[in-house]
Amino acid sequence: MRVLLAVYLLLTPLCAGAGEPDWSAHVAPYGKVFPALELSQARRPDTAAADRVLGNGSGLIAVRVRARHADERVILSIAVPELGAPQRFGATLTEAGAEYELHPPLAWDPANLLTFGAARTTHMDFTLERDGAADTRDVAISLRPLDEALYYVRDGRDSADLAWIFAAYVNERDAVVDEILDAARASGIVENFAAADSNSIYRQAWAVWHALAAHGIRYSGADPAIERGPHVFSQRVRFLRETWRDASANCIDGSVLIASVLQRVGLRTFLVLVPGHAFVGFTTGADETAYLETTLLGAHVAAPARSPAFAGDRADSAERRASLASFTAALRAGAARHAQAAAKLDGNHRPDYAVIDIGAARAFGIQPIESANAP
Repeated sequence: MRVLLAVYLLLTPLCAGAGEPDWSAHVAPYGKVFPALELSQARRPDTAAADRVLGNGSGLIAVRVRARHADERVILSIAVPELGAPQRFGATLTEAGAEYELHPPLAWDPANLLTFGAARTTHMDFTLERDGAADTRDVAISLRPLDEALYYVRDGRDSADLAWIFAAYVNERDAVVDEILDAARASGIVENFAAADSNSIYRQAWAVWHALAAHGIRYSGADPAIERGPHVFSQRVRFLRETWRDASANCIDGSVLIASVLQRVGLRTFLVLVPGHAFVGFTTGADETAYLETTLLGAHVAAPARSPAFAGDRADSAERRASLASFTAALRAGAARHAQAAAKLDGNHRPDYAVIDIGAARAFGIQPIESANAP
């Protein structure tokens, strides 16, 4: 599925400089390369040659070339100094005089990308071999780190909504999720994670919350924003291992972490974005959703006057009573935050307001960025 096609069609990409007039190189958006966009999607099938689009890459890195003769064989090499050996892609241009687009599939190295702590100004060399000769285009690019999520692009009145990228940082298969579930079971709040009714679902979510609090995870007010427009909107999202290791989570980090665990145990989860903030939702019944304000992770909150029904007799220690107090406060705050924003969560107020249904994103082809498992 070509999820990134909207960005490719929206922008007039950066073109390489002078050279042979019958081919050009393009990098979108605006000469910026976001590997997370590429790694978050399963490779789409090859496009039929009749479409004159060759290759199953995203199209954000592309070459336009006019065939000099029928069945012309071309070899495209793409090199970025920071990414190792050049990558090669071959294609046959069947129709003389026709213009083709080459969308080369690039093999990104997540382990290498994880070493990039910030954007790097570099260049991408495109070399096209044809008819026994080679010609090169050099395109200046900004190579972004793997934890930078591009979630919106604007070009005049046109825009591309990419908020689904946050679902790629939710990783229900991450080894950290196993550690959290083990800790949740050891808490004694739940025996298992088989959802039976709303009370059991709330109790499971409380057990997860308790495990995070017991691990020492606390809210961090660090601003994750990197670019706030006017053309590109992006922010940092830490991988689960980093959040778990540092015991620190801003609003998006905590929401992604909790969504990963609840998604793993079979609950339908959501990330909710409002201006400058994010929180997490999960279904508790057929048409019911609860919301958690993750800024209350690890907070000291006065105990409720009466324990909620889902707690049963499980709040029988000081540690459990403390986590129950912050959990119920987070539920109240999340419900209030959602009620305040609900009218604008209609898809018409982006990029400031958005709801990302993790299950729907998976069905749409958005997969976890597997490098999140790196230590």
